[in-house]
Amino acid sequence: MRQSFGKLLLFWAGLKLWQRVSLAAAVVVVLGLLAAAVLWSSRSSYEPLYVGLDVQDQAAIVAYLKENNIPYRLDSAAKLILLPRDQIYDTRLSLAQEGLPRGGGRGFELFDEAGMGQSEFQQKISYIRALEGELQRTISHMDAVDFAKVSIVLPEEHLFLREQKPSTAAVLLRLRAGARLSVLNVKAIANLVASSVDGLKPENVTIVDTTGRILSDVLGEDWLLYSPDGGGGAEAVTSVQRTLERQIEKELEQKTRMMLEYLYGPGNVVVRTKVDMDFDKKSSTSRVYYPDPETKQGPLRSQTQTEESYTGTQQPPGGAPGTTTNIPGYVVNTQNSQSEYNKTESTKNYEIATQESSEIVTPGNIRRLTASVVVNADLNPAQLSDLRETVASAMGFSEARGDHLVVRAMKFNTDLADSIVSEMRYDRMIRLAVGTISTMVAIAAMALACFWWYRRRKARLALEAAQKESKHVPTIQEMLTSPDLLAFQGEMAVLEEQLRAYAKNNPSEVANLVNEWISSDG
Repeated sequence: MRQSFGKLLLFWAGLKLWQRVSLAAAVVVVLGLLAAAVLWSSRSSYEPLYVGLDVQDQAAIVAYLKENNIPYRLDSAAKLILLPRDQIYDTRLSLAQEGLPRGGGRGFELFDEAGMGQSEFQQKISYIRALEGELQRTISHMDAVDFAKVSIVLPEEHLFLREQKPSTAAVLLRLRAGARLSVLNVKAIANLVASSVDGLKPENVTIVDTTGRILSDVLGEDWLLYSPDGGGGAEAVTSVQRTLERQIEKELEQKTRMMLEYLYGPGNVVVRTKVDMDFDKKSSTSRVYYPDPETKQGPLRSQTQTEESYTGTQQPPGGAPGTTTNIPGYVVNTQNSQSEYNKTESTKNYEIATQESSEIVTPGNIRRLTASVVVNADLNPAQLSDLRETVASAMGFSEARGDHLVVRAMKFNTDLADSIVSEMRYDRMIRLAVGTISTMVAIAAMALACFWWYRRRKARLALEAAQKESKHVPTIQEMLTSPDLLAFQGEMAVLEEQLRAYAKNNPSEVANLVNEWISSDG
């Protein structure tokens, strides 16, 4: 430890002033970062308690957290209540026991706090408020709905039905960002509210959103198609109907073109169609009376016939009409006289001969078809007539429906297509030539590089082999025959080796030469 400490002091004493300052600053920064990391890791992380709470639920939850001394944070930007991670689940269970969050307005828990002595009117208002709160919670659980407000109007009951007013309801919706309600979703909300309120019909439910659009306008319409992207209304339905028409047009065009391309080749047939479809739903009912052609009447249902006959000297039953026979105690003449009485009654009831028929026309039929077919060929009238008959059969052409079909044979103008094809061919040839030349240049460069590397490697291996064998110093003759040796070793190195070898082989001559240099200098 003493040696290490001494070395450290020695190292510190050998540093310059700016080096000492830099090292001290680096140590302080590292220690600060370590301390911050330790503090951050020991700090408890906060996570959202609930997502998508309204203001009332947030206020109630914050009051509960304050009352129970639970630490929390508020994120005003995201409208969230943040709690430490280790306390989230326990807090959720405790809030559930308290009935929080309520998910909007208060429901039937209003009656848990109802006191004694409430009047009938107060009980009715409390019931309406509870029903509205339950419906708000239920509607808010839909995926596309962020907030819902329900208002219900229950009219007073009257003795006579003609004076009774229907129940009504209004629903305000705030949709989530990017979400839309389809017509089926709007109908579902209307039926949900209507089924929850006594005497309420779906057509008496008004549904609007926070942008001011009335979503319940389509409830009274029996549309055939609905927009797949969730839109509602006549515009969306019309768009979907036009899409269906275009699909049928494409199908007819593709089927006819594929058939004719087998005869005239690809690119020699042009087919265009226009389909007008009938999306009106029609219903008709007729009632016709058919009497019997012989009796001009319907079949006999019942018959009643009564006959009475009397002949004699007594007064006929009942007597003659008048005062003498109808007023009691009135004196009448009772002389016998010859009289005769006949009565005949006949009643016949006939059935009314009727025939009822009901017809419902399903929407989606083709009202009218218009098509044009042009082929790149030279056809005579007979061939053109056969072609028209073939196309009409393939498309389902009907003159009774008012369809219109035009078939023409004419030469196509292919100048633009030919010029494009020639330009594409020229561009392809240019790209092919450039690619070929680039490839050849790359191959040549690689070959030259390999050849140069091979020569260098051969010379280096030869020199290494010669040095390993006897450390042979190349002679003047060898350097003349192999100039690579001189370039590889260097001129000074070769001269030094030559002098060293001469001095080793002729030491006396080198010594005499050195003595002469010393004596001449002296």
